[in-house]
Amino acid sequence: MQKTKLLLAILTLTTPGVVLQAEDIDFATQIYPFVKSGCVSCHSPPYADERGRTRRPKADIVLATKEGILNSVDEDEEKILVPGDPDASRMLEVTKLPIYDDMHFPPEGKAPQWTDAEKELFSKWIAAGADFGDWTEDPAPREGLEWDGVEKQAGTVETFE
Repeated sequence: MQKTKLLLAILTLTTPGVVLQAEDIDFATQIYPFVKSGCVSCHSPPYADERGRTRRPKADIVLATKEGILNSVDEDEEKILVPGDPDASRMLEVTKLPIYDDMHFPPEGKAPQWTDAEKELFSKWIAAGADFGDWTEDPAPREGLEWDGVEKQAGTVETFE
């Protein structure tokens, strides 16, 4: 019995892909690209729009900086990312909700949806400790986003007759 447990432990620890280390997933090249495309258009640090108005991140959640990701909280004042605990990480949970759910993010039609592979990679990254490596922030969080979103919608006035 003891030999079986020892053999199982050795196989688990030495089989590739079974134990994922935080350094195996690079935040800057593997995680941030889909966070940026799906989230940052609404959740970037405050900035001045083309009219000089200050735009704040939706729900005061900033996803373009390490500090923002680690310190942003949800409506219940719970941190949205809990390193080591994907199940307690609201940032992951909302991507897994059905698309028709009001709490699903990103909202349908507002930004690209995360793929199942991206959700799985994000979950593994969180479980492995959410190591950001040397990445601390995106110096140009809104640059390169092909999203039409908030600015144009906020400036649009609809008339109903």
